[in-house]
Amino acid sequence: MLSDKLYGLTIDPDRAIARYVALMLGTRRVRGLIELEASGSSPSMQNISQADILNLPLDVPSVPEQNRIVAHLDGQTSQIDTLIAETEKFIELSRERRTALITAAVTGQIDVRQKVS
Repeated sequence: MLSDKLYGLTIDPDRAIARYVALMLGTRRVRGLIELEASGSSPSMQNISQADILNLPLDVPSVPEQNRIVAHLDGQTSQIDTLIAETEKFIELSRERRTALITAAVTGQIDVRQKVS
């Protein structure tokens, strides 16, 4: 099921690469500009004209520079994804160790009583 509020963009490959344009359209700055241009009676039914989309001010460096930017962002995103995966593994291991520690304390395998001097 697709929303009726979709636009298809044709990108001139001599001027821009699609991945770069997609990344730029997802930036806070451009999303904010889109929100400023959007109109509609309710927040869930906002509209923006094709002309407004086409007139968004995007920084469009040379295609080789766009490729460098995309490669850099993809590399950074990959590193972040790796860190997230490692963090999720650490959290799961911590939960398992917590459960094992509680089980050991409850079953008397470890002494958790405080010694009073």
